[in-house]
Formats: sequence, C-alpha cells, structure tokens
Amino acid sequence: MYDDRIPDPRSDVGWDGPARARGGRVRLSWLSRETLVVLLVSGLVALVLSLKLELDEPPRGEPPRLGGHEILLESLTLGAEGNVLISSGWDDTVRFWNLDPNAAEWGEEVLTLPQESHPYTLAPSRDGRYLAVGGVNHMAVWESAGDVWKQASSREGRDGRSLAFGPDSRTLAVGGEAGEVRLLAIPSLDEVAVLDGLTDKVHGIAFSPDGNWLAATSFRGELKLWDWRSGRPHPLPRRIDRVQCFAFTSDGRHIATAPWSGSEGPLEIWDLATGEAKLRIGHEGCNALTFSPDDGLLAAAGVDHSIKVWDVASGELHRSLDKDVGWVKTLLFTAEGTRLVYGGRDGSIRFWDLGEPGRGAAVGVAGPAPSKAKAG
Repeated sequence: MYDDRIPDPRSDVGWDGPARARGGRVRLSWLSRETLVVLLVSGLVALVLSLKLELDEPPRGEPPRLGGHEILLESLTLGAEGNVLISSGWDDTVRFWNLDPNAAEWGEEVLTLPQESHPYTLAPSRDGRYLAVGGVNHMAVWESAGDVWKQASSREGRDGRSLAFGPDSRTLAVGGEAGEVRLLAIPSLDEVAVLDGLTDKVHGIAFSPDGNWLAATSFRGELKLWDWRSGRPHPLPRRIDRVQCFAFTSDGRHIATAPWSGSEGPLEIWDLATGEAKLRIGHEGCNALTFSPDDGLLAAAGVDHSIKVWDVASGELHRSLDKDVGWVKTLLFTAEGTRLVYGGRDGSIRFWDLGEPGRGAAVGVAGPAPSKAKAG
C-alpha cells in the first residue's frame, strides 16, 4: 500500500522501505543499486546528447552553419554554376556543398575529395571542368566527368598555395616562392610563361572577371597587375600602398584593396581605366574582401573579428556582424547575393542572411534536391 507520510527532515529514520536507517547510515538493497546505476547511465546519455545538440546547432541569434571541416578552414569558392560551394581545410579534404536555393537539401555535403596535404587554395575553371587544389609543395588538378571527379594531374615539390584559373579555363596561374607568377597549361601543367615584379612569396592571386588582368600580392604587401597575355604591367599599383588583400568587381573595371596588416588606412576602390580612387572607406584592417554579385556591396572580414558590409554607391556601412564571428580567413557572397558565407579558425562554414540580393528579393523556396556527385 502506498504510504504518503512525509518523513521528518530532522530525523535520520524514514518510513520502512528499500532504504533503511541502521547505525546512522543508509543501506541500499540490490534493487536500489541497480536502479541507481540505470539512472546514472540515463543521465550521462542525456548529458552527452544535450552537449551534441549544443555543438551541432548554433546558439539562438547566431548565423546558421554547415558542418564544415574538423580544423582550420582555408578557402571557399563557388562552382561554375554558383549552386555548389567548395571548401578546403586542414583536415586534408576538399568538400562540396549543395547551395541550390530551390533544393530541399540545401546545405548538404555532396562530395569529399581527400588530399595528400593541407589544401590551402581552390581554383575552379570557369567552364566547370577543372578544379585546381594547392598546398605546401603539392598541387593537383581534378577533372569532372559527368557526376564523377578524377585527378587529372599533380605536381610535387613546388608550392601551390596561390592559384587562379584564367578566363580560357585552360591556363592556371601559380604564385611562386620568389614572387614570380607562372602560367601553366591545363591539364598537362606545362609552363607557358612567367610574370615577374614581386620581391617576396606570392600571398594572393586572381584574374579579373573580364579576363583582362591578373593581380597578385606578396607577403610584403606588394600589389602587381599584368596584362597576362602580353606580360605588360598595369601602372596603377605605383599609387597604392602595401595591401593585405584585394577583390575585383564583377565587370573587372574596379579593384578594392585593404591596407597591409598592422598599417593604418582605409579600404579603397580603384578605377582600373583611370587609375583614380573612387571610394575610401574607414576600416580597422581586414583579412578578406568580396563584392556582391551586383557590385552594390563590399564585405570585409576584419582583424577585429567582425564582418562589415559597405554600400558601394554611398560609402555607408550597410550591415555589421560582430557577435561570435571569430577569426575569419575567407568569405564570399552566394550566387543570388542573399547570403554571405564565411569561415576560418574553427573550421565551420557559416551563413549570414542579408535578407536581400544586393537590394532585392528573398531566398527561393524549397524544392527538389539535385543529384549527388561522386569522386572517381
């Protein structure tokens, strides 16, 4: 019969039952010990599951994230059609993520390519056929054949941490240890030309979207632009102080530069035709720059662990994110311009929903998921 008497809290003796008071100590029966063990195990399981949910799901108010990499995220880029995000990290993998805004499985990992060393940089060809992956003393070119990726060529013993595909999708620019930029034919990796002008290891490299210019920076903050077909240098860098990073507008007519780490100065946007600075924006130094697809916004990942988005037309600060951002190594806009993708030290890939593509509509609704790619 159930006994609903409340024991006196001042007494060491309770009611008769599984627990009995003997000599001032409570002795547990075999059944009570078993129950206690079950309760302890159940509690531990619940705690582990709770911690896992806390790790897998961002805190309330924090931008959503993909699984990302186990350690430092080095590079982000979009596939040729803009509906696939490609990332590389120090877990020695290159990963592909579904970014089709109309897919039900948006954000799902669809492919992993294992690498032989830390993949520092990614360079997809504009026709979507090739993907160059560079690391310390290693470089590999992967080729897409339908829904399968196979390694087409590789090279050991030469640094490949700065790579960019030319507009013809058959020329790969590779930054060198002494500041040289080598142009290689793809997929053979035969050397076609060498561009000189930097005096230290190449830090960053990119072709202008219109295909006319190749820009590179060194670890001394030097910036150089060439007409990559003729090798003729552009005169603009003579007017630019040391830079940390740069970004081209989508039409290739302007270039944004950020001051060298530790030095003072604004972000600047330069007109490549006239050599004039079109806009100067105050900022406390940054690790990466990127323009929105319509060139209306310029995003900067700050050394102060913030991300700021500037309105290019007015020069005004459009949006700012400074909570739980961390150290960001790389960032880019999604193809529709509605989200900013970023990542860095913790390996995760995070999305900041800006709510409008430059100035426009919201993200598309869910729909059928795309077919998955396979590694060959």
